[in-house]
Amino acid sequence: MNDRTHIAVLLEEAMDYYRAEELDKANVIYDRILAHDNNNYEALEWSGEIAIQQDDYVRAADHLGRAKGADPQEFKDFANLGLAYYELDQPVDAVENLQAAIEHDAEDLVAHSNLGKALYELHNAGHIEEAIKIARQWVDEFPHIPDARHMGPAVAGMPAPDRADEAFVTETFDDFSEDFDKKLAELNYRAPEFIGALVAKVLGAAKGDLYVLDAGCGTGLAGPYLRPYAKELTGVDLSQKMLDKAEIRGGYDALLKAELVDFLESHHGSYDLCVAADVFCYFGELESVFKATATSLKAGGYFSFSLEVNDAQDAGYQLHASGRYAHGESYIKDCLIKSGFAFVEINSETLRTEYAKPVHGVVVIVQKL
Repeated sequence: MNDRTHIAVLLEEAMDYYRAEELDKANVIYDRILAHDNNNYEALEWSGEIAIQQDDYVRAADHLGRAKGADPQEFKDFANLGLAYYELDQPVDAVENLQAAIEHDAEDLVAHSNLGKALYELHNAGHIEEAIKIARQWVDEFPHIPDARHMGPAVAGMPAPDRADEAFVTETFDDFSEDFDKKLAELNYRAPEFIGALVAKVLGAAKGDLYVLDAGCGTGLAGPYLRPYAKELTGVDLSQKMLDKAEIRGGYDALLKAELVDFLESHHGSYDLCVAADVFCYFGELESVFKATATSLKAGGYFSFSLEVNDAQDAGYQLHASGRYAHGESYIKDCLIKSGFAFVEINSETLRTEYAKPVHGVVVIVQKL
C-alpha cells in the first residue's frame, strides 16, 4: 500500500470515528496523518473542527489556520477560525475571518453574532477607527440581521435604538447559556447578591407569602435570594436555553418564555415583588418598561433592579460599544417617578468587572404608590 492510499484509509477511519462521535479517537488518527504529512488539508480541517467542538481554541486556530494556508481556494471554514481567534483574544484575525465567513454565507447568523463580539474586542483593543469603519459597513449591508442592527450602532457610535432587538437578545443569551454562570463568576458579577441584600433589608424576615416575579431571570441566579419570600416564584426570560438552566437550578414554580414588557402588561396586579437583575442594560428608554412593571405589581408592591450608570449623570442613556446601555441616575429617577414609584433606597455598587475594570451601577428598590 503506497503512502497516498494509506492516508486515504486513515482519513476514512477517522471519519468513521467522527460520525460515531468518538472525537478523541478521530483526533489520534488525524495526528498520525499530520505527523507524516503536516500539511494534509483534510486532516487539518477536520481536526480543527473537532477542536472547536472540544473548546480547544489553540489547536483549532493552529490547525484551521494551517488548512487555510495549505489550500486557500478550498478553505471555507472561516467562521470557526474566526471564533477560535476571538476566544484567543486576537480580534484583528477574528474580525478578518468572520467577515470572510459572512462573504461566503451572508445569512450565517452565528458568524454575524461572533462578528459583533469580535468588533467590540477590536474596539476595546484600541483599533477604534477600524472597528467603527467595519461596523458602519456591516449595518449598511445587513440591516435585516439582528446583531448588525444592534452591535453595529453600538461599536460605530451611531444613533442608538430605544432598546436591544428582541431577536438579538434571544440569540445572545441562547449562545451564552452553556457557559453563562462560569463567565459571570469570572467577571465577579454580583447584581443578584446586591438585590437580594436590599430586598432582605427592606422587606425584613422572609415569610414565604409573596407572589414574586424574577424578570429576565436568565439561569436563575437571583432565585435563591427570592425563594424564601415567595409563595409563588415565577421566572420569565426571552431565552429558552437560559430558562432550561434555571429549571435545572430549581426553586421556581413557573418558568416562562416571553417578551418582558408584554408579559408585565398582561399580568395586571399579579405580584408583590418584582426584581430585574442586569436586565435593563438591554433597554435604553426606561419609562415604558417601568410603567409596565408598575402595572404588574399590586398596590404597595416592591420593585428592585440593577442598572449600569454612565458618567454623565444628567444624561438619558448611552449605548456602549459592548452593546449594553448605561443610564444617568437622574434619568432613572425621573422615569421611576413618572411610572408611579416612590423611592425606598438606591445604592451605588460595582456590579461586575470588564477587562479588569469595575463596571459601576446602581441597585434600587422602590415601591408602587
